[in-house]
Amino acid sequence: MKKGKWTSIALTAVLSLGTLAAFSTPLSAHTTEKSTSSDGGHYSGVPFDASVVNEDRLIKALKKQGKIKKNANEAETQKALKNYLKKKEESAMKQSASTLTEEPEFLKEYKQKVHNKLAKKKKLKKHNGKESNLVKPVKKEKYKGEVRNDKVLVLLVDFKDYKHNSIKKEETDMYYDKYDQQHYQDMLFGKNGYIGPDGKRKVSMKQYYEKQSGGSYTISGTVAGWYTAKHEAAYYGGNVPDESGSDGRPRELVKEALEAAAKDPNIDLSEYDQWDRYDMDGDGVYNEPDGIIDHFMVVHAGVGEEAGGGQLGSDAIWSHRWSLGDVFEIPNTESEVGQGGKLGALDYTIEPEDGAAGVFTHEFGHDLGLPDEYDTQYTGGGEPVSYWSIMSSGSWAGKVPGTEPTGFSPYAKEMLQNLHGGNWLTGQTIDGKTLKKSKTVLIDEAATKGTNHDAVRVDLPDKEIEVTKPAQGQHAYFSGTGDNLNATMTTTGIDLSKGSKAELTFKAWYDIEEDYDYAYVEVRETGTDQWKTIAGNITNDRNEAGANEGNGIDGKSDGWVDATFDLSAYAGKKIDLQFRYTTDAGYSLPGLFVDDLNINADGTNVWADDAEDTSTFTFNGFSKSNGKQYAAQYYLLEWRSYADVDKGLKHIKRGASLMSYNNGLVVWYVDQSYSDNWVGKHPGNGFLGVVDADQQVLKWSDGSIAATGFQVHDAAFSLNPSTKLNIDYTATTGLTLVDRYIRPTRTFSDKKNYVNPKNPDAGRDVPTYGLSFKVVGQSKDRSVGKVLISKSN
Repeated sequence: MKKGKWTSIALTAVLSLGTLAAFSTPLSAHTTEKSTSSDGGHYSGVPFDASVVNEDRLIKALKKQGKIKKNANEAETQKALKNYLKKKEESAMKQSASTLTEEPEFLKEYKQKVHNKLAKKKKLKKHNGKESNLVKPVKKEKYKGEVRNDKVLVLLVDFKDYKHNSIKKEETDMYYDKYDQQHYQDMLFGKNGYIGPDGKRKVSMKQYYEKQSGGSYTISGTVAGWYTAKHEAAYYGGNVPDESGSDGRPRELVKEALEAAAKDPNIDLSEYDQWDRYDMDGDGVYNEPDGIIDHFMVVHAGVGEEAGGGQLGSDAIWSHRWSLGDVFEIPNTESEVGQGGKLGALDYTIEPEDGAAGVFTHEFGHDLGLPDEYDTQYTGGGEPVSYWSIMSSGSWAGKVPGTEPTGFSPYAKEMLQNLHGGNWLTGQTIDGKTLKKSKTVLIDEAATKGTNHDAVRVDLPDKEIEVTKPAQGQHAYFSGTGDNLNATMTTTGIDLSKGSKAELTFKAWYDIEEDYDYAYVEVRETGTDQWKTIAGNITNDRNEAGANEGNGIDGKSDGWVDATFDLSAYAGKKIDLQFRYTTDAGYSLPGLFVDDLNINADGTNVWADDAEDTSTFTFNGFSKSNGKQYAAQYYLLEWRSYADVDKGLKHIKRGASLMSYNNGLVVWYVDQSYSDNWVGKHPGNGFLGVVDADQQVLKWSDGSIAATGFQVHDAAFSLNPSTKLNIDYTATTGLTLVDRYIRPTRTFSDKKNYVNPKNPDAGRDVPTYGLSFKVVGQSKDRSVGKVLISKSN
């Protein structure tokens, strides 16, 4: 990395591989009503993350604060909670949008490059084991490949009016007499885990990532502090613009922590700059310093607002992952590659003093590029992921909530494998379209890296969605759909030398998120480097969210319209012409189609392109289209047990009870025609979810339907009866929830309906191709499953 290469980088609220999480669903064709999010989507790059909510403790706090009636029944409580969380999310998104500034070109190029990479269909990395019909207990694989070790900086900070070690026992399940450096060193980086408040050994974040990556990824780091902030807790965590809003100044707390660390003689911040994440010097080398700290966490004193906030209440900070807006140049530091010779900081996560490993591990997953898998807008009764994945509710699993986080979904592991390489997920990919003979596969439990398949992917024919018909002929040019796009199509050397007036005309069809995503028509003189956006009859300069670079195209055309752009300023010259489409990190609409393009100079046609036959354009994200979009869809089959990190599936504390998720074959349906899991807006559909083997609808003792997290407790297909469910909330709502239907379901068949009309939010609307997955055997210890994959007419 060359000195001085990075300048003060302006961001669209988040920068990192975390921003790129939405690229995992690049062909989103289904849209819902407009989101308030400017950078939400899958990745919660704002000062709010609803998936880390400790629901029981938050409800208790909200009742104490009068935001939920003390005598509210279950339905009223859940409705009030959803409204509270939705307002929080909307406020956080607006706060994030207010920081939008234009991105540098290198970042636009980088995000488009990674989008293109993840948009390509990939088979699962093959495992090295041999096929066998015998179902023996899992045999651990001996990984011999390269191990990546990321260094993580952890800074502890308390407040002028609230010091660390002030948490009261009744405020948290993670109570310790003292929260010192060693506590976090063990919990985050301990090779042998850490001792929980119940006196039992728990898995550290380091162990979690080593296990889930199959030994190919680990972390190490240093914990520094406690430092004391300049102001009271409310200054940083107080909600704006009112109590229903989000934290006011968490970034200031993060910056103060960095300034204090820079003065600390016991820590060298430069040790935490090892990775040129964005390849900012363009040399193709990522394993080198770039002048920016790679990974760092801030731990704030007190309970997190997501768990009620303890004594700080609504003035507590809500755990989240965000960025500092611009690269923050840390005073009293030195860097050979940073601007002005200083070390910079950008992306961060923040967690509470009493945070369990689950919350820290979840937020760090974002730092590695993973999306949230829950319903980020709380639109319905909950998405069908819940405790099956740490990127949904699984971060709170455990007898002591949060101390036994469940494993990543196979979708998350697949993404980590594609982004970082290593040994996250291996297995077999089967083409469901061409499958003729039945096939038996052995799948190891997801928590143990064994010699059989980690997962099996069954590809389906792409989903076809007609967006529009070309204005003429069979094709039009299309921008592509997705988050974080910077798509272009470029043609060069158009000769306007023989005219005094010139005009570009074309047919346009567009549906682009207003105020946040934009298309542009750009021109430059041939032989120069500087592109300039030009005005036309479909452009505007409105810039309420700070995303319009000038002469932007957004909104909806409502069909094909005639577009006209004056090129007279370039008459007498040769020009290059470019169409560009740029989007933010959340909420994807179809984009831009153009057809029947012409340039006339003094009334004479000098250039034309009808999107048929040979194109005059060079494409980078744009493509020739028939007006239809094609989205990948596939199944991921995995075998879940109660081993190792997945023991949390057996220990899910709800009310005065422990809930268990059953073990066996979990069938995940991935549908990339959706970019969210807002099941209340499109019941039975979303980008990811498990197919619930048991379609019985669970109801509370007052007759109200239970949330999806309870419904999918027996989602696994299995040879064994599931565990009876008996949830006791009599102390808070006076209700109980019982499920005595424990008969196992062995076979998934896509001919069946997995969307129960009484509770469609918990369902998956799977397509019918005649596929079935049947559990036909398992090892004695249930660590390996044998599955028959078949297809019928």
